[in-house]
Amino acid sequence: MKPFHFLSNAVRAPEIIAILVRWGFEDLLLQLDTPQFLLKNLVRDKVAHLSTFERIRNALEELGPTFVKFGQIVGTRPDKLPQPLLIELKKLRSQVEPQTFKRIQPILAKELDRPIEEVFVNFPETPVASGSLGQVYRAKLRSTGEIVCVKVQRADAAKTINSDFEIIGWFARQIHQRFEGLRPYNLPSLVEQAYERVKEELDFRNEARNSETFQMMNENPERVFAPEVHSEFTTKRLLITEWVEGIPPDEVPSGTEIARDLAIVGGESVFHQIVVAGFFHSDPHSGNMLVTPDNRICLLDWGQVGQITRNMRFNLADLFAGITSRNPDKVVDVAERISTSNRPVSRRKIEQAVTLLLNRNTKVGPAGTEIGTMGLELIHTFGINGIDVPSDYALLAKAILCVEETAKGLDPEFDLQACARPYLVKLNRERWNPKTLIRQNFWPLLRAMKSLQEIPSDFQRLIRRFEEEDVQINLNHTGTEGLQETFRNSMNRLTVGVVTAALIIGSSLIITTGVRPFLWGYPAIGMLGFMASGCLGFYLVISILRRSRRYDK
Repeated sequence: MKPFHFLSNAVRAPEIIAILVRWGFEDLLLQLDTPQFLLKNLVRDKVAHLSTFERIRNALEELGPTFVKFGQIVGTRPDKLPQPLLIELKKLRSQVEPQTFKRIQPILAKELDRPIEEVFVNFPETPVASGSLGQVYRAKLRSTGEIVCVKVQRADAAKTINSDFEIIGWFARQIHQRFEGLRPYNLPSLVEQAYERVKEELDFRNEARNSETFQMMNENPERVFAPEVHSEFTTKRLLITEWVEGIPPDEVPSGTEIARDLAIVGGESVFHQIVVAGFFHSDPHSGNMLVTPDNRICLLDWGQVGQITRNMRFNLADLFAGITSRNPDKVVDVAERISTSNRPVSRRKIEQAVTLLLNRNTKVGPAGTEIGTMGLELIHTFGINGIDVPSDYALLAKAILCVEETAKGLDPEFDLQACARPYLVKLNRERWNPKTLIRQNFWPLLRAMKSLQEIPSDFQRLIRRFEEEDVQINLNHTGTEGLQETFRNSMNRLTVGVVTAALIIGSSLIITTGVRPFLWGYPAIGMLGFMASGCLGFYLVISILRRSRRYDK
């Protein structure tokens, strides 16, 4: 992600500043390094009746598709963000204003590498859905007559995302530097991870591969499936799949026999994906599902998936066991085992937090707390106490929450624990199977023995490098982000100063030539050069004085 500069984002930056001020974030902007001229004459709406998190959600929606997608992605990180904010981010509307077909048509023709009429019969100009990255059309293939779903990337989507993420990254760095209480959340790292996720989703081939991978691992294709991908048409910006007719799960009459059956089938499918396959749909909410006329479940939108290894699944089983047995000590043991950070943590403090959480959620199941909600709260408890878990665990908790909410909408008496129990039992049997134990311990033992054999030769090589004075020590000084920004600003001012001086010298030489046309009795080119250099010099002086005044405060 490139560093942000206001001059290179001269159009988009003022729009973003105006929207943030409108939603009541003027005080925040004043504390950041925001140029003062961007804050003048802006109107703040009366938003005092809204909470901070509600204002964040509304601002993201008004800021456009990139910010909506960013909010949806960071909304999967309960280890980094507080629960009230996650609840608001779940409400972000993915339906955005569609682009005209005039803008989409060139992209479609280019990705097909042939005229649109050769592939489709009467391709419609109006999309059936429009998301933050692409637009979906219902079309008919000319070759087979099949009705298909055509997903085309929005025009300039990659360019817009890169530009907007530069601005998001700038805000994250400024907040990280200036608000000590928010540093544990490491917002710049969170933005960088979200940017990588969005770049993956920009390549529709990833979504196609994810859908096909699920189909290969699916244990129950007669009841749960993903749309078949037409791989011959799939490109980075175009995805064509079969068109699936159906209704969202929340339109199925609740409590009926069909609804109860669908809830069980969906829950079993998700736990098979997580516990057995280790490859799961990370956002299985009702908007990403269809119930077909023959009562099958179709999982849509495979742009976001989670993957967990065998050992991660074993740790997940231990975590479930610790929660169900209400054993905070075991829960913390698993948390420390799966942590990706090396920061020192207060075990006593985190045990107290986990105990409080378990005591607050004394009952889970149909009449109690949702397991997914408790999982999100638990991961957030780990995060604020210094234990960073792999992001796929956060995706897993969100997936469980989504399927539990959808299933309970179909069947209020649905018990996810009963649905998960057979798969966890199967996982434990696999874990303690003698073949598994031998396979897990044999190869590490073999690698350890090989490493022991290599120690003498490694030690000799190290001594020889010391003798030959071929040893280097690399030092990495952290906390210099502010110096980098200061250096960049200084170089920008130096560049403006050099250009100003060059204009003055060049204009002075032109004045002496008497070249026509004249302006006020002098060569016009020279006079224009003087005026331009005067404007640049005035801007440079004002910029220096403003920054000096800020530092004096």
